Amino acid sequence: MAAVPAPQAANGTAARTRAVEVGVQSLTVEGAIEHLVDAATGVVENEIELAKLEVKVTAARLLRGAAMIAVGAMLLGGAAVALAIAGYQLFPPGVTPVERLAIIAGVCAVLGATLVAVGAHRMGAHERD
Repeated sequence: MAAVPAPQAANGTAARTRAVEVGVQSLTVEGAIEHLVDAATGVVENEIELAKLEVKVTAARLLRGAAMIAVGAMLLGGAAVALAIAGYQLFPPGVTPVERLAIIAGVCAVLGATLVAVGAHRMGAHERD
């Protein structure tokens, strides 16, 4: 232990001294490597935990999004049926029921095929980028 010299008080008397321990830790190459390996292991473990947390957050977000898409698709399906029924009723009385349904089905088929083609084109464009 080394003693710190006491500062002199204003009246010339010595103030109390306190002991200061100066520790010197010997570090060997093996100890340094072990410390480095422990630190690297800790970093890897933390990265793994972070990746697990990110997977959980992403999975929860995707699940919520998929649920919203499913509910929205059902509501849109109901709206499409109601629109088709309204369209059926709007035809003039001279058009037979079979012709009405064929026209409505044709319009739905063209709209559906167009949406599928646009979606496929956009997916293909994304893969090329």
